[in-house]
Amino acid sequence: MRPKMQFQAGIAEKMEKLLQVAKNLNEYKRIQCVYFRAKFDYSADLIAQITGYKLQTVRNIHSSFLKQGVNALKVNKKGGRYNSVLTFNEEKKFIQEFDDKAKKGGIIEVSKIHKAYEEKAKQKVAKSTIYRMLDRHNWRKITPRPSHPKSSIEAMEQFKKTSNTQSDMPGNRLKNNENL
Repeated sequence: MRPKMQFQAGIAEKMEKLLQVAKNLNEYKRIQCVYFRAKFDYSADLIAQITGYKLQTVRNIHSSFLKQGVNALKVNKKGGRYNSVLTFNEEKKFIQEFDDKAKKGGIIEVSKIHKAYEEKAKQKVAKSTIYRMLDRHNWRKITPRPSHPKSSIEAMEQFKKTSNTQSDMPGNRLKNNENL
């Protein structure tokens, strides 16, 4: 087993200052890992028990600190759209063309949007990418209420005028018969 490398002089004081300005718990614990070793020469196993990290995580923090310095202790935020083809603003401009057509009463098909998107991106994308993009920009599917192809609007209007809706209700039949 190779001997453990020592930190430079003054690292403990530097870590004390960093502990006071740590932005979140994860960053604080990473600084503690270096601080406990620099100030008290604790073993990686003891530091792991104190901080709640696994032993290998503590060793990785020490190793990266020796290679990169203070930058190794900063925590990168996770999340975001790392694999996006177009930026949010580019998507917004792209959808604006279809939005104008939709406002004029045109029917927008996802297959046409998909084809245009692939042409703009110059690569193939899944159809789910288009649906997620539309959802991101608050587009939703609005379809007209279905109607029977043989239905007649005039017949429906005539029925509304001539039917007595109160007497057609099941509970009202007895009352209407009693009045006769």
